[in-house]
Amino acid sequence: MWDMLTPAMMSPSSWLCGAGADRELESLLSQSLVQSTNVHFGLRPDFKRILFECKELDVGVLVSGPKKSMRHDVAKIYAFGEVKNLHFESIIFNW
Repeated sequence: MWDMLTPAMMSPSSWLCGAGADRELESLLSQSLVQSTNVHFGLRPDFKRILFECKELDVGVLVSGPKKSMRHDVAKIYAFGEVKNLHFESIIFNW
């Protein structure tokens, strides 16, 4: 999620595409999953912009939740082939 306190000049993709983004969590022996994960609360992120800013990387997107709209938005980006390096998986569940 988007952090409302994050300065507007900071690119959301820096959370995903920043230094060390190409390492898998399993290779981070000295850090726990909690220390290796950034969670941002607040407004919904601009998925299209974030995914376009990660052009040089293969991007895996796992969308999960009870609401259809977020899954639908990411699925549209994937279906139209707008981001060539995107791998998409959707999981549907009910509370």
